[in-house]
Amino acid sequence: MTKTDIAEKIAMELDIYKIEAKQILDILLDNMVDALKNGDKIEIRGLGSFHVKNRKTMKRRHPSTKKIITIPGQKVIKFTPGKFLKNIDL
Repeated sequence: MTKTDIAEKIAMELDIYKIEAKQILDILLDNMVDALKNGDKIEIRGLGSFHVKNRKTMKRRHPSTKKIITIPGQKVIKFTPGKFLKNIDL
């Protein structure tokens, strides 16, 4: 499902124009990105939560040279599913 598909479904459910639904979706996603950039946790009850986690620096062996290399730490976005997602039948 794409962002356009989601906007179309929102437009149908709310009986609004697709462009309005796309603008609403863009605002939502922009705010989510801003929150994550600020280190905030985003929690959508039932669906799950997004949060930023600091990945530690790691030492690994390079597959071709067999030398030990250092992989620098970085920030990554983690998603933890909520009850609703955990309980659906796939």
